[in-house]
This record gives sequence, structure tokens and C-alpha cells, in this order.
Amino acid sequence: MRKAAVVIGLGAFFLTMALLLKFYAYGKLAVIPLDQNTQQIARDQGAKFFDADNVKAGSGPIETKLTVIADKDASKKASEATDKNVVVINFGRSTDNNGEAPPMEVFRDTLAVDRHTGEAVRWSGDRIDGKPGQHHGLTIKFPFQTDKKTYQFWDNRTHKAVPVAYSGSDTIKGLKVYKFHDTEPKTFYQDQEVPRGIFGQPDTGGVVAKRYYTNDRTIWVEPETGVIIKVQEKRHDTIEIPGAEPVNAITTTSTFDDKTVTKNVDDYKSKATLLKILRFWAPLGLGILGVLAILGGLAISATGGRRGAAREDEQGFAGVDEVLGSRRADRSTGGQAT
Repeated sequence: MRKAAVVIGLGAFFLTMALLLKFYAYGKLAVIPLDQNTQQIARDQGAKFFDADNVKAGSGPIETKLTVIADKDASKKASEATDKNVVVINFGRSTDNNGEAPPMEVFRDTLAVDRHTGEAVRWSGDRIDGKPGQHHGLTIKFPFQTDKKTYQFWDNRTHKAVPVAYSGSDTIKGLKVYKFHDTEPKTFYQDQEVPRGIFGQPDTGGVVAKRYYTNDRTIWVEPETGVIIKVQEKRHDTIEIPGAEPVNAITTTSTFDDKTVTKNVDDYKSKATLLKILRFWAPLGLGILGVLAILGGLAISATGGRRGAAREDEQGFAGVDEVLGSRRADRSTGGQAT
């Protein structure tokens, strides 16, 4: 019986460990780190754009930098204020053709993100281009255990969340990824003062034009971590005023460069494997061992019980035999005396 108790206890331990790994350890690791500090680079070697430095149409390479920096102290305060486990992110995006100030385009946002789902959380400190605002949907990453479905993804230019739909699986440098895609129709997103002369008009004074853009975006996501491995944007912006032909602001197919993609794969391939082990394989293995151990212990207990009962029966039969034998001896002795 002692052996059975030990085996059953071991099985219970395995089952407890399986539950702890799946529902506690995994939850502690499947979060956006509070010391997040990354930079992604997208490039296009043959973009066409309005060269503001020379006030004319231009073409050539452009570079877009996306920077994500977490604020640990602000994250703690925001978590207390929202009653959620959030990380406060300072997000920057700049695009330029020559690395000289000012850049062609720049965005600077501050937002609170749920550390588990990756979704923006309503928070009083939210800023869009330095002004009070509210982000919505996914921003810097997708959820852990990303599903094959449509998500809402924040667009920096239109200041709204747009649907990005699952469009298939792919492999990048040996890493399995999901692809998400969206096509944004022509959309106004800002007023911009430009020289009237760029529209072919004789007046060289400034005019406030409207800027529109379309975008065909593909995002490659590692599904276990929800990390964005690669992004490509086929974008076309125009500057327009009434009575004149639209002017091309930028036409580009910008894609994360190979160095950025390689680093993302190297950084998150092992993390994805670890998370999957903690979420699935380790709990499954320990759970099976636990069930087998408990069943084995019960079997040992049952077998031991049957053996004990058999020994008691044998001892009982032996006692009966002794009594019967004694009585037969007594009868035999008594008959001779008579």
C-alpha cells in the first residue's frame, strides 16, 4: 500500500505541474516585456516622391524607421489607473530620402497596450502626434496565439483601426508565419501647405492642399508570439487642390530590409518554441504521465488488496483445518477409551 501511495502522489504532482505550466508559467511569459526597445527598418530603392528639399519631383531610395520603446515607470502607473496589465509605448515612425532634417514624414505616438492581447487600452495619457487621442485595435504586435481571422490594426495616417484579414501561411527563413492583408482605398488624412507652383500654376505662393493616400499592406506574423516579422506597404499618396491635376506625394513599395527580418526571426524563433512547449507539449506530457501514474498506483493498490485478502483466506482455511483436525483426534481417542 505504501508503494501505491507514492505512485499516486507522484501522479498528482505531475498533474499539478502540468496545470501550473499551462495556466501560470505560460501567463507570466506570454506578455510584452516592460523593457521593450526595438527598431525596424523598411526600405524602397526606387521610390518616387515630391522632393520638398528641392521643391520638385524626385526619385530614389527611401528609408522608414519604426521605433518602439517601453516606459517602465509609466507602465506601472497606467496599469494601476486602468486596472489592466499594460505597457506604455513610445512609438515613432519616420520616412526620409536623404537622412537630413526634416524627414519626409514623421509620427510620434504614446499609447498603452495590453501586454497579453497587444490591443490598445483606453488611457488618459494616450497621445497621437503629441495631441490627446485614443488608439484602437492592434498596434505594435498581434496577440499571443494569433488566430487565422480578421483583426483591427491601427493606421498611423488615418488615425483609425482598419481590418487586416488572414490571407494564408508562409515560411520566412525557416520560421512559420501567418500573412495578414488589407487594402485601404483613397483616404484623406491631412492638410498640407505646399507651393502653388507644383500644380503648374503661375502663382508661386503657398496653398493648403489636401493629402490622400491608398495602401496595400501585407503583414507577416509569427503566430505563437504574435510578433510582426515583416511588413510590406505598397503606398501611393497624392496632394490635391481644386482645379488642378493631383501631384504625386509618394509612390513606394517599402519592405522590412533583410537585416531587420533576419534579426526578428533569430530573436523570436526560440521564444516561440519555448512558449509552445510551456503552453502545450510540457502540460500534455506531464498530464499523460500524471494520469498513468495515478492509474498505476490504483492498480498496485487493488492488486495489493487482493493479495492481502487471499493471504487472510489462506490463514482462515488453515485455522479451520487445525480445528477440524483437533476434533477428529479427540473423537478418535475417545472411541478407544470406551
